Amino acid sequence: MTDSIPVDIRPAFPMEVPRGQVRAKFQELLGLDEVPTEVDFDVGASREEEELRFTDVSYANYMGETISAIMARPLEMGVDLLPGVVGMPETDSSAEEVMDPRLYRPVEERGPLLGWGREMARRGYAVLSFSPKGTVVRRGKLEKWEEETKLLAPYGRPQLGILADETVRASLVLGAMDGIDPARIGLTGMSLGGLASWLAMSIAPWIRTSAAVCGVLGTMEQMVHHGQVRRHSSAIFIPHMLRYFDHPEIVAACIAPRPFMMVAPTEDDDMPRAGVDELVRVVAPVYKAAGHPEYYRVHRPPGVHTHKLEYLDWVVAWFEEYLKPVTD
Repeated sequence: MTDSIPVDIRPAFPMEVPRGQVRAKFQELLGLDEVPTEVDFDVGASREEEELRFTDVSYANYMGETISAIMARPLEMGVDLLPGVVGMPETDSSAEEVMDPRLYRPVEERGPLLGWGREMARRGYAVLSFSPKGTVVRRGKLEKWEEETKLLAPYGRPQLGILADETVRASLVLGAMDGIDPARIGLTGMSLGGLASWLAMSIAPWIRTSAAVCGVLGTMEQMVHHGQVRRHSSAIFIPHMLRYFDHPEIVAACIAPRPFMMVAPTEDDDMPRAGVDELVRVVAPVYKAAGHPEYYRVHRPPGVHTHKLEYLDWVVAWFEEYLKPVTD
């Protein structure tokens, strides 16, 4: 629990936002003038390994930064169009590790799962991975990252908006590749990658589904007061957001009733239980009222903030249900 601010602090100048206007306001808070619907990209070299084809792809975010991505797909498709998945790593990992030849965890108790993107490609998906804004390989030293965050703030350009923009653009790039079904694009990732998944799905209505693993999702209010805030840079806290709404209202208004799955371990430092409880309390009835309570699934296993093989199985099972079959 933080002792940096009063426990009973309230947002300044709070405003109620009608549900139909939440996406537009959230887009504004993320500092996105527009949500792109098409993206220019370059296709680089391809190579074949283990009955998979790997292709280098690059595109630019709205800041003009070049994003290098890797797409993996099975050589033998078996269908006319493949479902696509944008798969993103956590802060201390990278796209290269997502595509590692081995599926394993270097450290058992905590840390990344390597090779999970390649594994999903083996199971019949076109998987595009990139190292998003905020990963160590992109940001460099934390001091430089904090300086950039500070200088972007007066312009209303939070880092999480850039993260969402890069992810939305990745979905468009993947959907535009030959042999990929643009109507069957899903998002997934761990930690920072999980956060990117639900942020992008919130502002991009064409995303069919997402599966956020340990995606810093519950309520920002609980995270501020009861999360391990010293684990995070200032970029994780979207300025002014609590004046208007919190995570439950965003998911209820901007993601529902599209299929959405999340993994929230009960001892995750970034997702206090009370915040996840509030999210479920608000969001589950929205899916039920839409006639599809099964479209919202929350896994709450015991454990800390880490990526387990079991979680990958849940993600794959979810996409098998909501991105396949591809022949209908």
